[in-house]
Amino acid sequence: MAIRLYLSALTLVFLIATWLNGGINVLGAIVVVCALVYLILDAREHLQLVKADFETLQQLEQKLTAFLP
Repeated sequence: MAIRLYLSALTLVFLIATWLNGGINVLGAIVVVCALVYLILDAREHLQLVKADFETLQQLEQKLTAFLP
């Protein structure tokens, strides 16, 4: 989580700095796009892990419900 926030803050600072410096050139655009793609892929992977944990907890709940009267 901390790395995601750090990378988001760095991307935002870089974007503001390049905008104030006179516009975004090709290299700046590539850096921003790569950072955003990384953030999207990282968030997707995190959501898949959360989904797997949620499914495990649902299975545990079903087993406990069947075990208890």
